[in-house]
This record gives sequence, structure tokens and C-alpha cells, in this order.
Amino acid sequence: MQHKVIEFIKKHSMLSDGETILAAVSGGADSVCMLYILLELSKKLQFSLCAAHFNHMLRGEESDRDEAFVKDLCRIWDVPFYSKSGDVSAFAKECGKSTEEAARIMRYDFLQSIAEKTGAAKIATAHNADDNAETVILNLTRGTGLAGLRGIPPVRDNIIRPLLCLTRDEVEAYLAENCIEYVTDSTNLEDIYSRNRLRHHVMPILRELNPRFSESIMRSCEIVRQDEEYISDEADKIIAESARDNRISISVLSKLPKSLSSRVIRKMASSGLSASLVDDVLELCKSSSPSAQLDLPGIVIRREYDDIVFGYPVASTFREITLSSEDSALIPELDLEITLEKTVYADNIHKSFTDYLFKTTDVYGKITIRPRKTGDKIKLRGTNCTKTLKKLFTEKHIPAVYREALPVIADENGVLGVYKLGCDERGTPAVGDTIYKIKFKEMPHK
Repeated sequence: MQHKVIEFIKKHSMLSDGETILAAVSGGADSVCMLYILLELSKKLQFSLCAAHFNHMLRGEESDRDEAFVKDLCRIWDVPFYSKSGDVSAFAKECGKSTEEAARIMRYDFLQSIAEKTGAAKIATAHNADDNAETVILNLTRGTGLAGLRGIPPVRDNIIRPLLCLTRDEVEAYLAENCIEYVTDSTNLEDIYSRNRLRHHVMPILRELNPRFSESIMRSCEIVRQDEEYISDEADKIIAESARDNRISISVLSKLPKSLSSRVIRKMASSGLSASLVDDVLELCKSSSPSAQLDLPGIVIRREYDDIVFGYPVASTFREITLSSEDSALIPELDLEITLEKTVYADNIHKSFTDYLFKTTDVYGKITIRPRKTGDKIKLRGTNCTKTLKKLFTEKHIPAVYREALPVIADENGVLGVYKLGCDERGTPAVGDTIYKIKFKEMPHK
């Protein structure tokens, strides 16, 4: 059986010469088997081994018994040992998560900290082929795409799973053959978790249909992972070629098969959108409204005319500010810093959309940066007509979601300019004129 594990490790490039491997050992059959096999392989494959145990404090004396067992086992086998206890129940209540999820978070945080402390390049966990099959079935019951059908990956980041090629029966037979003891988690015998009910009542039936069911699932998972990797790579190419910043053209999305468009959407959203939410995004592409949007936790996905944009919630408006000479101010709602300075105009052409220049003698009263008001008008420099901001925003395809939050530069006589659109003809300076220079600087989004 060691040969089977060695071939699996080599196939997935899990180990390199000279590395330190940290084995996560609960004391159960799988983790004890993994520790023993890794210890044997360390002599052949030239890597160092240490072990870590996290006491979840969920089963009272039994939890302490498991920790003591692993500690003693590591002493006998001369494996460096690290342990920690954590109140999983308290953490679960504090963060509003299930006990299983809270335990997983605390356990992996601990393992990563020990890996960093020991310089371990990899963390080995003892998931087996039956665990993988159960995970796939559970994902199916919840509704899943290819991602859920990939099962448990043999390698993910610095986590390796060298026993995924073995069934639970193979693990227990190996331990019996080598007279190796282990402990049993009593909760594994109870139907208190979904996985346990599946393990006790569903998996036996599936094995009656196919005694090698877990191995069949492993083969299927490998095929699905290959397909998933290909589609993911294609989606990355489309994003690299067609997306700009946080937006992508509706025409690009609409031409893609759904397998690709849904993947592009999930990647650009940087979150695990459900299938129904992906469908909602695709519906935005067909919407008759050029400014339709979806408000989701932590992200807003909206249509901006011919684009779908993925971004932070946009401020609906902002508080008006007044600028004085040599002054600066922040508009926190828009992550903008604005500065005003008085200087002399020394250039007859200025095309920047961050700097706005006005002849001081054409500015009346105080200068404000404010949202647009009903009736606001502007005659942009270089044009021959005056337009309301409402009409201008429509012509410039400014999405409705931005219009009330687009800064307007004004004095007591009206609009002097609009951020990112330009300046009014009034106040156009000539070389040598004393001017007000208003500069906008975008701050990092917090």
C-alpha cells in the first residue's frame, strides 16, 4: 500500500527533497495511518516530518484523551509534536458559524501557524477516498456546478492529501496488518451530522451497487478537475483580453457559451456567486434599462450602457464643500481629495480631467464642490451650445447611478465645471492670467 501512496504523491507532485512536512494528526485511523506512512516514506524520499494536533474541546475527557494519545505516539515514533486547545463552541457563537465550520477555521489557522513556525513547506491532512466520495454526494444534494464535483483536491496551496488514493477499509486493514493502534471519535458513530448520516445509511447502498464506488468517484473527480481547469483558463484569457479594470462588454459576455460566461462573471465578482445570481447578472445584459443593477453583499453588479461593471457600492450623493484659496478638502463618500491654489496660467493648452483652471476675475463669490442641482447648465469649452447637466449626462452616457455623485464645480453664478467632463466656457484663461487651479485626486478605496 505504501507503493500506492508513493505513486499518488509523485503523480500530484506533493513532495520535494529536503522539505519539512507538517502532518495534521487527530489520533483517528486515517491520520495515524498517514503519519506512519509519511514517517516510513521520509526515510526514502528525504523529507523531514513533524506533527500537530488541535484539541477542539468539544468532547470533554475524550478530546483530552485524543491529544494525549497523539502526543505519546509522536514520542514513541520520535516525531516532533505541537498541540493547541481552542474553545470551538465559544468561537462558533461569537462568529455565527456552525460548530463544524468554526472547528475547521480554528484548526487550519493553528496548522498554518505551526507550519510557519517550523518552516514546513506543506501541511498533510488525512482525507481518504471515502471522504472525497461523501463530499461529492453532499455537494450534489446542495446543488453544485463543476466546482463542487471536483471533490477534495489532492493539492491546494500548501495543503496536501496523500491518502486520497486509499479507501477507509484499506486504511484500517493497513493499521491492523502493522499492529498500529488509534483512537475513535465517538461522535463519528452518531447521526448528528449530515456527513455521518450519509456515511452510515447512503454509502453502504451505493457500495452494494458498486463495491469500488469511492474509486469510481475519484476517477470522475479527476476528469472534472481537468475540465474545470480548462474552462477556468479560458475564462482568464477572456478577462485578460476583453475586460478593463472592473468592467466587461455585454457583447462579449452575450456571445460566450454559458459555461464560460458564468465563469467570467464569478471571477470578475471575486466571490462564489450562486447559479441563480449568475443568471441574474446575465439578465442585466438583456435589460431594457441601461442602468439596472444588483445589490449584493460587499459588491454591486450593474449595467452601464454597454458594459457590466463589478464594483463597490456607489455613493448616491455627497455633502457639499466650500473651497478657499490654498485650501484642500476631502469628499470621503467619493474617496476624493480636492485642492485649490491660486497661480499664473503658463500653458495655452490643458487637457487633464483632474485639473480644472479658471480665470480668477471670472469667478464670483465662493467656490463649492457639490452634487448637481435641477436646472444646472454648462457650455463646455470648445462647444457652441449650452446644455443642462441632465441632458449632458445622458449624451455622455453617464450611468444614472453616478449622476448625483458626480462633483460639480460651481460659484455663486452657476456651474464652472464638472469632474471628468470639463469646464464651462466662462473662466477660460489666457497665458499670463491669474487663475484658480482645482485639482482632484482619487484616494484608495477603503
